[in-house]
Amino acid sequence: MYALLTVLVLAQSSIGIQVGKSPTKRIDVDSIRAIHRDDSIRIYRENRRDSMRVVNKAKDSARIESRRAKRIAVTPALVASAFRDSRAATLLAAARSSRLEQDSALRGYDATSYERLSVGMGFKRIGRERLLMRSERVGRVTWQQGGPALVQVLGRRHVMPMLDGAGKADINLDVPIPYYPGRETLWTGSGIAKADVNESEIIHPLARGAEAYYTYATGDSVSFQLPGSRRIQLRELVVRPRAPSWNVALGSLWFDVSTARLVRAVYRLAEPMDIWKIANEEEDDPDDKPPKWVTAMITPLTAQVNAITVEYGLHEGRFWMPRLQGLEGSAQAGFMRVPFKIEQTFKYASVNGTNMGPPPQIALGDTAQDSVSRSRRAATRRNECKAGGERTRTTTRHESGLPIITRVSCDSVALAASSELPKSIYDDGEELFGVKERDALIEEALTLGAQPGFVPQRPVITYGLGLTRYNRIEGLSTGIAARQSLGAGYTARAMARIGVADLSPNAELGLTRTDGRRTIGVGVYRRLSSANDWADPFSFGSSLSALLFGRDEGFYFRSFGLELAGAADDSATGSWRVFAERHGDAKKKTNFSLARSIGGAGFRDNIDAESGNIIGLALERHGSRGLDPHGLRLFGSLRAEAAAGDFDYSRAMFDATISHGLGHRLSGAFTLSAGTSGGAVPSQRLWYLGGTQTVRGQRPRRIDW
Repeated sequence: MYALLTVLVLAQSSIGIQVGKSPTKRIDVDSIRAIHRDDSIRIYRENRRDSMRVVNKAKDSARIESRRAKRIAVTPALVASAFRDSRAATLLAAARSSRLEQDSALRGYDATSYERLSVGMGFKRIGRERLLMRSERVGRVTWQQGGPALVQVLGRRHVMPMLDGAGKADINLDVPIPYYPGRETLWTGSGIAKADVNESEIIHPLARGAEAYYTYATGDSVSFQLPGSRRIQLRELVVRPRAPSWNVALGSLWFDVSTARLVRAVYRLAEPMDIWKIANEEEDDPDDKPPKWVTAMITPLTAQVNAITVEYGLHEGRFWMPRLQGLEGSAQAGFMRVPFKIEQTFKYASVNGTNMGPPPQIALGDTAQDSVSRSRRAATRRNECKAGGERTRTTTRHESGLPIITRVSCDSVALAASSELPKSIYDDGEELFGVKERDALIEEALTLGAQPGFVPQRPVITYGLGLTRYNRIEGLSTGIAARQSLGAGYTARAMARIGVADLSPNAELGLTRTDGRRTIGVGVYRRLSSANDWADPFSFGSSLSALLFGRDEGFYFRSFGLELAGAADDSATGSWRVFAERHGDAKKKTNFSLARSIGGAGFRDNIDAESGNIIGLALERHGSRGLDPHGLRLFGSLRAEAAAGDFDYSRAMFDATISHGLGHRLSGAFTLSAGTSGGAVPSQRLWYLGGTQTVRGQRPRRIDW
């Protein structure tokens, strides 16, 4: 089909040659053929993409219908158990009706829309996170009934500090639209409010049929006086899932009692999304499933939405319009952790203004299939920019229900330096987004007690590269882990591993509870532990160095015990741990490395760990300031540990790093680390310096002073 289409397009093409008094120009046949070839390749690719879109859309529709068929039926028993009090049932019914109604009195608005997307990266469970990418865009949005939304892009830029740190214009023109007919008030899914629940998306707590998935209770209420005599009363609806799942939400929804309009929402998804598991469940074609070696290398592959906040402001004493929206979460891909955050704010110059004029009229063709027209439009945009000024793009969003006319300056430098953007893209955004106020709302609504029901789910088994390591004690060591979500925020975990060199089994059993922002847990374990304070010898990089170059900078001992531990899930705050354990020695069991096989030296012997039983407490705290790679940045950590038993000791250390850019491609950094200890410190808890992490050029060894 694609070859036939290419032939037809080429057959319809023509080349005009002028004959007459004008000077005859030489025809470059090779250039003409190259042009035809490039055009045919481009059209082929565009039509292939369009065909794939049609195929994928059909698959998605079939998948959605399949999930709808599996939707839990709402029975009288489920309805009876869904409400903790009668006012909750009344409030839900009113909010459900109001959510789908359109206020015909809202004729239009004029607003400034701003969005910031931040993506970070970290390589440790607890430790420093770096900014991978950040983009900002701001625009003026005007909308009127019966017409499209008009977007004038006022500024846009993005940076990737881990690559070059330079600010550039963002290629994405999609400035967020505050309001449009049919808008989803909870900022979920496709952005269009759906009447019924849909298991292929986040199951909306206000949609029809949601009683099968949620329970409801009324919470607090507040009221405030408007100018004049009118009084507004707000009431809270507390939403809890019946069972844990990645596509159900829990949190707090506030409504205007008189209109049942949503005023504020603070919620999170109840469970992390296991991407491999969902892909296997939803994909019916085995050829479309990822190869097993891919899933083994990138395991775990999960995503978690920790908090979503939506706030509305009252305009003209009647219209609740979105004011702030924020989403934060993280993804885990093997040993990499990727936190992400989306923040939006809307400021209104007028709502229902009388001087906005008639709405513009546009004609939208079938852009998904008209590839030639799309190419012509691209050429038109290039011509617009050649002439200076701005270019115009007409698109649709939100299931093609909202036509949008976007105008943007062709001067990308001016857009990146727009005065409508914050002074620096690295600002914390407190003035724009009210970060402290938002965090306070999240802390209040999403406590550790805000959990789904206790309904155990099927265990998930993981293995592969994420559980594989190499060192001079175990040799090549790998493991298998099982995780089971129990509900109520609890997760049971088990892991077993063994090394081919020492053949000494290790295992861990644990039970944790999390609210998406912090985790506490208890566990019992037998593990190979590290004595290093400034390095992680179990990381992928350290294992690779040991296997390839014979450089194992870790010092090891065996530990068997139990612990109670807690950590903040943002990984930048720190952790604490109370433990009772027995320490034992670990001997070197292998000398193999790629370097030694071609004549290099083998591994050095390990330390002689002292055996004994102890009870102790360990604390770890991190902090950082500054994101601009060319500006001043600070990062510091503090660790403390104390134990009593067969050997009594205490130890504490800190390290601090200050860095600043030195030109465009050069940065300077200074790191200071210090530690002290007291009591009868065993050899496995002494300080070890040297290697790539501390004193480079000095082989890692024990420091006795």
